[in-house]
Amino acid sequence: MAGNALDGDDHDNNISLEEDEDRGGKNDEPKETTQSITDSLRLQDAISSAIKLREAGNEAFRAGNYELSTNIYEDAAYKIVYLKGLQQLGAIPSDDLNFTKTITEMQFKLHSNEAASWLKLESYVPAEGEVSRFQKALNRTDRSLDALKDHPTAWKPSDEAMARLLYRRALACEGLGDYEAASIVVQKAKLYAPADKLICALQSKIETLLKA
Repeated sequence: MAGNALDGDDHDNNISLEEDEDRGGKNDEPKETTQSITDSLRLQDAISSAIKLREAGNEAFRAGNYELSTNIYEDAAYKIVYLKGLQQLGAIPSDDLNFTKTITEMQFKLHSNEAASWLKLESYVPAEGEVSRFQKALNRTDRSLDALKDHPTAWKPSDEAMARLLYRRALACEGLGDYEAASIVVQKAKLYAPADKLICALQSKIETLLKA
């Protein structure tokens, strides 16, 4: 009887253990699914938040509040850094083409708009050790171009978008007094928008500055 009781206890324990394992196995699968859904929702929320911030920055820019638009674009830029960090850490598969397309487009457009905002922020006075608004604008155009270099086939900007970016880059170079670089960039911009009045006017202005 003692043996049977012991066997019975062992058997009961084994059943309990198997039930725990079964419950654990059954619970693990929903947990993984739930975690996957949670991660996906967080990712979508971060993307949505960055897009909304960019749109809010655009509204502030159109209203002429360039200090606000610059600050909002900066906040949106942090969201992009966060999202790219997730992919680098492997939290987002590197072969997720939809994500790569989305983040490339976001990075290009956001930093291009951010460059425009810095160019308009004439009230900006750099603190000691800070660079000028023209240098900040140039740096933002670098980030836009870096997005295309990082993923050259993920997303392609329109000719109009490229012309705007290069126009802003040329303005930044002009503001820094680098007229030769500005001339090269504005010529590239003109290839995308040959008849654009602003680009043509800037090209004429830079040519005059080079001759002075």
